Amino acid sequence: MTVVFSGCGIAGAMHFGDTRTPGNRPAAAAVTRMSAALAHRGPSGDGLWQEPGVVLGHRRLAVTGVGAAGDQPMTRDHLTIVYNGETYNAPALRAELSAYFTFTSRTDTEVVLRAWQHWGAEAVHRLEGMFAFALWDARSRQLSLVRDRIGIKPLYYHRGKDFLVFASEIEALLASGHVPRRPDHEILARHLLCSSTLQIDQSATLVEQVRALPPATILALSPDGRQAEHVYWRLPDAPAERRPVSAAEGARELAGLLGDSVDSMLMGDVPVAAFLSGGLDSSAITALASRTRTLPCVTTAYGDGTDPSDEGNEDLPYSRKVARHLAGRVRHHVSVQPNALGLKDLDAVCDLAAVGDDPRHVAILGNYRAVRDLGLRVVLNGQGADEIMGGYVARPGFIRHILDVRRPDPSTLRSLPASRQVPGLSSRLLALQPQAHADVLSYYRDVLTGPPLERVHRLLVHTQLSRVVQFEDFLAMRMSVEARFPFLDHRLVAWSFQQPFGTHVNASARRGKVLLTAAMRGTLPAELLDRPKAVFPFPDMRTVQASLAALVTEHHAELHDDPLVSSLFAIPADPAPVGPRTLWPLLALWRWHHKLRTPAHAPASV
Repeated sequence: MTVVFSGCGIAGAMHFGDTRTPGNRPAAAAVTRMSAALAHRGPSGDGLWQEPGVVLGHRRLAVTGVGAAGDQPMTRDHLTIVYNGETYNAPALRAELSAYFTFTSRTDTEVVLRAWQHWGAEAVHRLEGMFAFALWDARSRQLSLVRDRIGIKPLYYHRGKDFLVFASEIEALLASGHVPRRPDHEILARHLLCSSTLQIDQSATLVEQVRALPPATILALSPDGRQAEHVYWRLPDAPAERRPVSAAEGARELAGLLGDSVDSMLMGDVPVAAFLSGGLDSSAITALASRTRTLPCVTTAYGDGTDPSDEGNEDLPYSRKVARHLAGRVRHHVSVQPNALGLKDLDAVCDLAAVGDDPRHVAILGNYRAVRDLGLRVVLNGQGADEIMGGYVARPGFIRHILDVRRPDPSTLRSLPASRQVPGLSSRLLALQPQAHADVLSYYRDVLTGPPLERVHRLLVHTQLSRVVQFEDFLAMRMSVEARFPFLDHRLVAWSFQQPFGTHVNASARRGKVLLTAAMRGTLPAELLDRPKAVFPFPDMRTVQASLAALVTEHHAELHDDPLVSSLFAIPADPAPVGPRTLWPLLALWRWHHKLRTPAHAPASV
């Protein structure tokens, strides 16, 4: 039995009150423009549906062959849905719901729609996967916007006087012509002062009057414009929901949960690749996924040719060892990325949801391009394990700036936000630093639960992990590729925080992911399991610095003439001695502001 799956982009608008009254409201043309701006998320097709008071648009990325029965927007009886994502347990739900409904497609979209029809909003508790969708109920004339538990799939919205517009990306939202193209200066300041990975308000965006639907949230809109938000899932609290297990039992349980998660993301006959860094997380996923199929794997390396050397590419020898260990089960591909960066690279990774603060995003985009060039549309990604299982405790910066696990004392957290601050900010912006840092520390101290080490990782899940999946989804969809994250199955995430967090960490050895390492004994070579924690590789930073300095010199006048950039950065007269930690965010902010102010689609009357 072939099952159909697709990743997509969605957009839409709802009008409040008397829809017969003329006004400055989004019409079908506005939603069509938003949908067109999402073409990269869904190059396989598009659809538009409307009735008085609501317009829904959809772009489809077909992972396998799709017939007309799977077209979106999809209407069944009084419900219409536009859906982006994957519900991995759709076959089981379809079997259960077949007692009540006749299914006319093999899509998980129809399963989600029928689940909502049968169970109402409680259906979200039965969905396992990553998703963002909008569902219109013609009987109640209510629109529901829904986002998955971890927030892997994005959804943004803007509310006007008598309407609401939504889309999968902010750039598409702006294409409606109904959203001001202005930065939110307060949020932008916090973004630069505490880094994009330490933003505690998950609904705030850098664009004025644009909100992000938070993870695990249902936003219900009534015909009269009343708006209600409901959070349907949270990380389990400590210590009330603890269920301690022995180390051996914990390793077995984790192996089972991760294996089930990987299997669910290999559903049907969908061709899938995997990223293979040679680290524990990606290697575990590769080993488990290759049990039942030959798996293409992609490793990042930097160089000028097609056959890079191990020198300067720390991941490459380890990834090759994993490939040899799994000989016959994987096809290893090396994605060679250049060290020098140009203006087109900054523009390619520019997401209006966040000013890019990491030049490695260019190589990550290159990874997704490599998957696309292999003729594949789906890739397994190892992100998430470090945040939920203590992986960063092995990193010197984590110990120095966040928490010393030998002496867990909240006072060591005082330098947490400052350690992420961008150098070279203007004195006007730095004057806001104390309050921005105090807010992060207050969130850590007053909102999160558990002992200090666990609390830090809860902070990472709520802030850093949200940013990680945000840019991974954005970059993947730039290449029309769907990224799937086995470590972010919500059951595995919850299980990780139901253990006493110390079981994930060997404090004396400063090693995290202890249970994961034990779970992979016998599956991966010992040399790999004992490898120190490494991060996604950086390019040669001397080359990066030189190329960024050349860009600042070339565009010095434009940087000075940009009022936002010149108010937030002290633009260096001579960028040659300035480090990339300053030059990259400086240039990234300039390109972000340029993209914000420059309509990608000509405005049309509505």
